[in-house]
Amino acid sequence: MNFFDYIKNDSFFKPLTLKYRRIYYDCIQILIEKMKELPVLYESDAKDSITVYLKNAEIDRTNRDTSISLNRLAAGTSETNAISDETVPAEDTGAELQAPEILSLFRECGWVLPREIGRNGEYVVNISTDCRRFMDFLRKMTEKTGEGMMSNRIFSMYEIVKSAFEEDSVRKERPYTNILVPLIDNETELKNELTDLKDSISGIMKAIIVFQDINSFGQFIMKDEMLDRFFSEYFFVKNNGLIPTQISYIKAKLRILRQDELCGKMVKECAEKLQLGHEEAQERVEAYFAELQYFLSVEYEANMELIDSRINNYYNLANTRIMLMASNGVRLEAVLNDFLNTISKLPEEAQDAAMEKVADCMRIMNQKYVGVKSFEKNKRVKNEGENIGLVTEELSEEEKRIQTERLYQSSPNRYSVERVGSFLDAQLGSEKRISVKEKMIQTKEEILMYAAAMLYAENKEFPYELQWSDETVKTLLADITNVTVARKSGLRTEKAVKKQRR
Repeated sequence: MNFFDYIKNDSFFKPLTLKYRRIYYDCIQILIEKMKELPVLYESDAKDSITVYLKNAEIDRTNRDTSISLNRLAAGTSETNAISDETVPAEDTGAELQAPEILSLFRECGWVLPREIGRNGEYVVNISTDCRRFMDFLRKMTEKTGEGMMSNRIFSMYEIVKSAFEEDSVRKERPYTNILVPLIDNETELKNELTDLKDSISGIMKAIIVFQDINSFGQFIMKDEMLDRFFSEYFFVKNNGLIPTQISYIKAKLRILRQDELCGKMVKECAEKLQLGHEEAQERVEAYFAELQYFLSVEYEANMELIDSRINNYYNLANTRIMLMASNGVRLEAVLNDFLNTISKLPEEAQDAAMEKVADCMRIMNQKYVGVKSFEKNKRVKNEGENIGLVTEELSEEEKRIQTERLYQSSPNRYSVERVGSFLDAQLGSEKRISVKEKMIQTKEEILMYAAAMLYAENKEFPYELQWSDETVKTLLADITNVTVARKSGLRTEKAVKKQRR
């Protein structure tokens, strides 16, 4: 839809083209801020706010006139000539304007809705939605700082895509409004910010060419915050390790989302929201997906490479400009080359005489600095002068056996034969045999004990015999084969022997 078909008011931009356009812009911004403070903005409050602004504007105009007159008098000019010579722009003052006239103009152009009577019988001032949105856009454009916006756009796109694939995500309820449209908005803003950055670099390069002395160039580099602001954000996006990973994640998820059933839900919501046919809505959704994938796969990298190239050109231009200004416009390399070529053609005596004169024109000074190493104290190495070699000593078989047993004792096996036997003995109790199916296995420790018993089943010293079956017992922790455990005849566990001794 064309913008003017949507506005349907040819006078919408009229206040911004008139003589007092600056005052009209300030007044509508004041009324918008006033509406945020008050639940209902009555006409009397609106007029008071505009009147206060106009009086302050008149005071500012008077102060400017007074300062101009004093400056002219100090320069030897009469006050009458000063006032007549200096003309203050009319749009900077509100002397000819009144609050009711401004409100009437705002109603005429559609910035303020027609009059309505409030509960107390007084007229209410309601600013139209189109005016509020338009003025908010102008305010954001003039107050735009550009700090951290590029990276924030990428982070926002990453969070949107990530939340879209979460289980029970709220965004899935209205995927077109909550997923696709925000992605397109962030992509558009990121594209605009990349374009702004490219244009800013061009402006910086043009500004460098203007400088004629190294002092002004140094002040430009030191004081211009635009350099640090735009370049720091660019290098953060370029060098931060998270950015490429997040862009790759977004591209991968977009391919999945484009083929998912959620895409059909987007088409349906788009058709209902914009009152389009199914084919038109499908074309719009497909175009959005194609635009996102093309930008992230092609345009983003191309823009970053172009910006990188322009920044390199900026640095090369700055370096060349510094060299030229430092040499007062003289190319020292060319002068030295011509001098050496001329000297080489002279006789040997003339060469020596020329070099002696050159030596008299130059003064070479030997510069030495005291560094940190001069104050560093030498640190003594530990164990200096002592014998730090390893003593070799042979161990007897008995000493080896004793140290081996100590190692075994210092690292006990949780599932040794003795511990597994004690566990099975406690499970059997007075019974002769048990099966895993009959026991209620509750912990991971019990499952591992039965598994260890299966490993020890072929061990002749193991006091239990196991019989496997084809049945599988399913527990909360794992599935285990059903086995029957019984004591071997003639073998008793260590625990049973201890009980008999007692």
